[in-house]
Amino acid sequence: MQAKYKEASEIISEAQQLFQQIRNELGVAECLQRLGDIYRMQGRNDEAIEMISDDQKQFQTFGNQMRAAECLWSLGDLYRMQKKYDEATEMIMKAQKQSDEIGDKTGAAFCFRLGSIYRGQAKYKEASEMISKAQQLFQQIGNELGAAECLKKLGDIYRVQGRNDEAIKMVSDAQTQFQTIGNQMRAAECLLSLGDLYRKQERYDEATEMIMKARKQFEEIGYKAGVAHCSRTLGRMYKNQAQYDKAVDMFSNAQRQYRSIGKIVNVAWCYQYLGITYRLQHQYEKAKEAFTEALELLNGFPGEKYKIGWTLLELGHFFLAVKDFVEARRKYEEARNVFDSHGQLEREVVECSRALAELDEAVKQ
Repeated sequence: MQAKYKEASEIISEAQQLFQQIRNELGVAECLQRLGDIYRMQGRNDEAIEMISDDQKQFQTFGNQMRAAECLWSLGDLYRMQKKYDEATEMIMKAQKQSDEIGDKTGAAFCFRLGSIYRGQAKYKEASEMISKAQQLFQQIGNELGAAECLKKLGDIYRVQGRNDEAIKMVSDAQTQFQTIGNQMRAAECLLSLGDLYRKQERYDEATEMIMKARKQFEEIGYKAGVAHCSRTLGRMYKNQAQYDKAVDMFSNAQRQYRSIGKIVNVAWCYQYLGITYRLQHQYEKAKEAFTEALELLNGFPGEKYKIGWTLLELGHFFLAVKDFVEARRKYEEARNVFDSHGQLEREVVECSRALAELDEAVKQ
């Protein structure tokens, strides 16, 4: 939880060896599950999926249905994060079926996760309905944390729909609830979300206030990833205001913070933001270097097709800006192929086609 992933992996691996020595197979399986969680938090999703899939089979073999179902829930979350929505849905359906069989009432968790998948697919009506149902179920069983999570998720859904005022109300209510029940990390995440919402509304003073409050709270609880998220969001805010030097400082700070805790995918994403910022400043050599660095890092995470595709697309925009139309076309086509190979990123494929059409128009002119 302190994002000390190297130390965490070493301790869990030592525990695994000790369990093996005393032939405690359940303990070994639990260590594998925990290692999968660590990989997930580092953005090493392919490795996490492999680890937790093996673990799920072991729990199934031991007859530990509850832990096997927990692995299925985790796999569903991992596939959702990779925007593999069909696979995510399959996993949570299996998890729900298995949970029902052992009498574990997880209807609220099922609705929450299915709503999250609908949100990723831009099925906002279905997403809102599922999350609202989850909220009611959490309230019925007295799970205040789950109900607050639903408010936060509803705020996220409103945000992506551009319903920012409604999103602010939902996230503010969630933040108050998290604070009341003493969950400082989730309360700080709500403050950061509020900062990002105010940024979108160009209410920059309020955005800065929220983000700084979030950062202070993250620092107090020692959550380094949260501090890095704040730096990245401040960078986006400065970029929006054309304060490019400040944006570069913030993205660079975030990049270093993410690197220090092993979140390499996030490091790559910061390089992508740096590339965009340098392009807007017409510092084209630096922009190209940043995009190249982002892609080199993402090469180590072939499952991150969404981020790889978007970095290629932004690199295409860079080549278009310097009027290298041949390279721009190549990057747009590469991006489209990456999105298309994912199988569930149709909107991004359309975005690439639109970019190629604009490139054709630029060439004509």
